[in-house]
Amino acid sequence: MPRILNQSRLILMEGLPSTGKSTNAGILFQQLEQNGEQARWIHEVARPHPTLFFYEAYMENEEYLEFIASYPHTVPILEQLLIKRKRGIGIDLLEVEWNYQEYLGSDAFTELKRYDVWNFDLERYKQVAIEKWEHFVKKQLHSNQIVILDSCIFQFQIYTFILADAPFIQLQSFIEAIYKIISPLQPSLIYLYRNNTDDTIDYLTKSRGTAFLERIWERDNHQPYYRNRPPGAEGYKMFLRDYGRYARKLFDSAPISKLSLEISESRWEDYVDSQLNFLGINYLPFCGFTMPYGTYRCEEINEQLQLVEGHIITPDGSKKKLVPKSGSEFYIHDLPVIIRLDGECLIIKGEQLCDRWTTNGAIYQKQP
Repeated sequence: MPRILNQSRLILMEGLPSTGKSTNAGILFQQLEQNGEQARWIHEVARPHPTLFFYEAYMENEEYLEFIASYPHTVPILEQLLIKRKRGIGIDLLEVEWNYQEYLGSDAFTELKRYDVWNFDLERYKQVAIEKWEHFVKKQLHSNQIVILDSCIFQFQIYTFILADAPFIQLQSFIEAIYKIISPLQPSLIYLYRNNTDDTIDYLTKSRGTAFLERIWERDNHQPYYRNRPPGAEGYKMFLRDYGRYARKLFDSAPISKLSLEISESRWEDYVDSQLNFLGINYLPFCGFTMPYGTYRCEEINEQLQLVEGHIITPDGSKKKLVPKSGSEFYIHDLPVIIRLDGECLIIKGEQLCDRWTTNGAIYQKQP
């Protein structure tokens, strides 16, 4: 049996928050690598992200020329960072903020942030998003990688269109355009859900707290969607119910190979088996390794990690399971980040996320 039954080179993992997207994407990524495939798992907050926009500035080529004409001293830095696409360029704003803001100066950095795509109106967003998807597919057609995209084709788009209070038909039309773009990669879609969206909302509230729901509402409450809706957590719960309805419709109409899994009974081993069978991936168990331990610190980025009892404790206090990749490397269970041990050092590999501790290549020294 071929490892990837339907020859898909793109796996789309979707579902509401707290439906297990990242955990299951991580399992698929690990099993692909265990089977000898070249694989890449792109988390929704990977940076720079190949299809989404988190902390990314976008300028059309003419806008960029105007910008560097006004701030010529920024050219040596920006030319190292910019990602060239067909009609414009992208710049990772977090990379600039963390490492180059002082060099650029406050005026240039403030002007650069004006081009943050998160602040674009819907029409301009659609234009730059389509360009980015096209750029991604063009690049992947020259790669042997199987890519897992987490929360890209439903979640980010649903947030963008619902918050703009756009009709569902506009969202559906936009996603249909994306399907046409990605079709050469023979994509497969996996959708995790609970029949009753309120069950997912309850799970999300218990696992992340009401404060999390309120923070999301605070972030987005200026958007048109919330004009005539309740404030705070109740408003965000209403948003999630609409999200659930939209996602179900989008899944039902998706013109690609697809699998939906109702997860209310939490039979996760069965759900994983279903996904592996759907994709034609043989399950291979991990070999046992001695798990590392200790406190590690990277002075360069002022971050600290702890390894204890088969887990990593991140700077925000999150405790995440480690999964052996080799004798010296470990997957982080629900993040596309890999840690490699080299003597008394811990080195970060894999995807760079919006959390600074994940900086690719960062070296953490073991503390006494």
